[in-house]
Amino acid sequence: MRRPVALFLVVILCIALLFGCSSKPGSTDVGDSTDSSSSDTSGSEKDDSSDTASEAEKTPDELLHEKYPEPVKIRIVLGYRDSENPDTPDSVTPETATAVKKFKELFNIELEYLWIVNTDQYEAKFAAELAAGNLPDVMMLSPNQFEDLCSQGALGDLTDAYNKYANESIKKVVDFDGQLINAGVRDGKLYGLPMATYPGQVTSQIYYDMNKLKEAGITDYDQLPKTVEEFEALCDKLLTMDLDGNGKTGDPVFPANKHYYGSGLADFSPVFHAYESWAWGWFDDGSGNLVYAGIQPELKESLTKLNEWYKKGYFAKDFAALDVWTADSSVVADIVAGKYAIVLGSWWIPNWPLNEHKKNDPDADWVVGPTLSKDGNLPTILVPRYPVNNFVAVSKDFKYPEAVFKMMNWSLEYEKMTSNPEWLENATEEQILEKDSHVYLWLPYRTYCPSSLIENYEFVAAKREAGITTIDPEEAPNNNEFWGSWSAYLKHMDGTEDAISWGRYLSRLDPNGGVAKMFELYTNAEKKYDEVYITTPSMITKQGEMDKYRDTTFLSMIMGETPISDFDKYVSEWKKLGGDDIAREVNEWYKNNK
Repeated sequence: MRRPVALFLVVILCIALLFGCSSKPGSTDVGDSTDSSSSDTSGSEKDDSSDTASEAEKTPDELLHEKYPEPVKIRIVLGYRDSENPDTPDSVTPETATAVKKFKELFNIELEYLWIVNTDQYEAKFAAELAAGNLPDVMMLSPNQFEDLCSQGALGDLTDAYNKYANESIKKVVDFDGQLINAGVRDGKLYGLPMATYPGQVTSQIYYDMNKLKEAGITDYDQLPKTVEEFEALCDKLLTMDLDGNGKTGDPVFPANKHYYGSGLADFSPVFHAYESWAWGWFDDGSGNLVYAGIQPELKESLTKLNEWYKKGYFAKDFAALDVWTADSSVVADIVAGKYAIVLGSWWIPNWPLNEHKKNDPDADWVVGPTLSKDGNLPTILVPRYPVNNFVAVSKDFKYPEAVFKMMNWSLEYEKMTSNPEWLENATEEQILEKDSHVYLWLPYRTYCPSSLIENYEFVAAKREAGITTIDPEEAPNNNEFWGSWSAYLKHMDGTEDAISWGRYLSRLDPNGGVAKMFELYTNAEKKYDEVYITTPSMITKQGEMDKYRDTTFLSMIMGETPISDFDKYVSEWKKLGGDDIAREVNEWYKNNK
């Protein structure tokens, strides 16, 4: 019986979000705010020593390492997930993890978990505690929760603390592009630190095995398709070939599955994108009005082309019954077995599953092809304006907002240090145990740098051009992705590359690899922006049914069971199912928050 109550609470919160919040994100730069107002607080008074002239002269890095003279208790909550590190001892709990001990030792910060529930129970528990007026001191919030609590005046102003304590490492996490931080600004004050991903990761690519394509007469990268028409001509030729050596021709030439869009592997995203069409997202139509991508007429062109290719047999007739993400997926198994010369997917697929195919077939020569379009030029892309997953915020009653930055900076420094191969080689057993007892999932923030992929790529590219294979650890990019990539680079350079390091290098570091092509597309293509990162009340109650209707309709159109001429009927029904309600809600939110 808890689910209806939880749903009711969430709906109430979202209604407050839409109709009770008049604040605007990004209305001014964070540094322009002069009011740090934390005056409406209760509890112990904060030490005023930080306001002295000597404190004002200190750098953020100096301030971040200072220890409080008296204990500072910070109440947090947790949606529990097991550690991703298999070496984390079973005896370690959130309360006994390394971070808790280090915060006390280094900063005199005492973390207290008010409650801990499993992740799937977190939303209901948080809503119930919120309804009872119980907020932790530091919390990680969904965009909806952030909007609601901000509109209620329940969150503390982080502006002063950010301006004083945010060093370059922290800014790379919460403001990697110079605009992300504005997602957490309301009326000129910073109330939330955005936790985000790199927006270019929503783009898609096409991978070709040049070793297999030799039979089709393609021996040079410049011969790979740039237009949909050229891609179709190549697929027609591949249909006449026995690509997997089973003695038959006419087999599918690329994998597909029921997750037809946005799944990152074996979907049709590159085809939709070639026609500048997208299955979802809300973008400004140029008049200040948000429209839903999944009902735009451009989709008819991409769906028509996919239906033609389905009839030709480019992909499996039963693709809509296949799931790339199930255990022992036949789609993945066929990729690994070398069934295809073409695989559609995201920047990361050389890291898996193409590396598994490379392991089975060392002669495989996978490359990332040009971005498809109708005319050979880069297509317009749809990317999130604010690729925000969560916000880190503090209660308005919390007296020590700078503590958030102290904790985040410790995590950044510690994770960089302990991922360094040199450190690992020289660490004591006690230090290794301490490292394995650090579980970032149990902290009320994340330290993922959205630009880490690009930062690492550019760093390694400069070293590669200069022929450098040795670096001072201090000059390495400050993210926990780096050292694994650096190891792959070294193996590539000295000829000791295995399938694992090959996949990491091609996905992340190759000048024509996954990240390189993603960055090239994101940098050079015209963009539309998906403006919506919240969930409205109608989305909560109606989005599930609407998405199911959209997906079944599109799959049916691709397979020819529903004629493309019924697209306008689909749009009309989508609107009746709740599309008009959601459009009204997102546009009201958009106009209030532009």
